[in-house]
Amino acid sequence: MREKFDKWIQVNKKSISKSEKYSKTITTISNHFKKSLERNIDLYKIIKSEEILKLKEEYFSYTEFLSKNKRGNRMYSRSLDLYIEFLEDEGILLEIEKIENDPNLRELEKEAIILSRIGQGKYRNDLIKIWKGCSLSGYKDVRFLIASHIKPWKVSNNDEKVDKFNGLLLLPTYDKLFDLGFITFDKSGFIKISKELEDIEKIGINEKMKIKLKEGNLKYLEFHYNNIFKKTVI
Repeated sequence: MREKFDKWIQVNKKSISKSEKYSKTITTISNHFKKSLERNIDLYKIIKSEEILKLKEEYFSYTEFLSKNKRGNRMYSRSLDLYIEFLEDEGILLEIEKIENDPNLRELEKEAIILSRIGQGKYRNDLIKIWKGCSLSGYKDVRFLIASHIKPWKVSNNDEKVDKFNGLLLLPTYDKLFDLGFITFDKSGFIKISKELEDIEKIGINEKMKIKLKEGNLKYLEFHYNNIFKKTVI
């Protein structure tokens, strides 16, 4: 897995000149878990990004490693973020392969489901027609907007995967916050912000923000609130 991660950095992160620094850091963090925390953890044997995210939170809950990260110009946190992104990409490929090999789906159905996963095709066009811009800010240039599933694609059934009401159209920062559960929306469309999120004004959100929900969004937002959102709110 380390070699695949290293190659992924080389292909997808052209601005990084020495990919091996990051792939080696993942090994270093694994050794910290083993030696300092007496946890037999090898991050390269973990293939789910959600598990790495939880371990990242645990790792930086220790002052020793938080301090190391600050002294090292955030090398540890940057390496973990890259590894999480790599695993997410790997997961997408496996999900797509599963859809492609499903004998119960017609080719057009497969295409629609796969395109919905990568935020393209009819699914994205439907969201553009519904929202006509960023669902939260109203920003109109759709070139910069991401078609984001409310109930995550990987836990949705095939109908939910392509349902236009299971989606928001968001600027990248909002998309990432929503995807990771740092923000969600109540039944009236008002934003809920996790207390785990710091310096919210610096990323352009506040507790007065609101989206204009459609009736069809509600069941998916209920799932997001119960299963994705980091519950404590401001």
